[in-house]
Amino acid sequence: MRWFTKVRSLLNQSQSTETLVYEFLDQVTLSHHKFVRLWHIYLTQGGQGQDFETTLAELRAIESNADRLRREIDNRLYARTLIPDLRSDVALLIELIDKLINQQETIGIHLKIEQPTVPEEVHDSLYELLELVGKTLDHTVLCARSFFSDLQRVREYHQKVILFESDTNEICNQAKTLLFATDLPLTCKVQLRYFFDRIDDLASIAEDVSDRISIFTLKRML
Repeated sequence: MRWFTKVRSLLNQSQSTETLVYEFLDQVTLSHHKFVRLWHIYLTQGGQGQDFETTLAELRAIESNADRLRREIDNRLYARTLIPDLRSDVALLIELIDKLINQQETIGIHLKIEQPTVPEEVHDSLYELLELVGKTLDHTVLCARSFFSDLQRVREYHQKVILFESDTNEICNQAKTLLFATDLPLTCKVQLRYFFDRIDDLASIAEDVSDRISIFTLKRML
């Protein structure tokens, strides 16, 4: 059980560091909640109202808070930990997870700027896409939490992330097929396809994160 002790020793040296890591992981869940709400408001009310502006501001505040936590975690890892290879793995993991939050903020900002036309024919597929991305992100967070608390659960969550990411790709392709079958002008279709692809990319990034966690876990178990 040397590998388990080794992982736990990283965060046990500082309770405050452990708290920061888990608080950072919480930001992924909070971010996606606001991201889904932003799309729901856009599809039902448009992107010009106060609800949209408020939710986008909340999403950007979560991203800003995640950046603050990431910097603080990095500082604590390199100032207070004694295992160079492990602290580097954790720092890289935090950086990769931060991309999930950054991507959602970026999509939200582009949604406000571009105001794409979303035909009703694709609403259900878009909601399903957002739901599957949420499941992929949730299980990626569980995978990350397991890396710090229970390495034996990492493989289970990693496999679920792979499955959800595959389902997300399928739904995204279905949504784009429906989109290009509508009567929208081609330029509008291409514009909206960008948003579908960027949402789908969230699941791909999450899979990359869980793949890396799996590799880190194997290193700890050798």
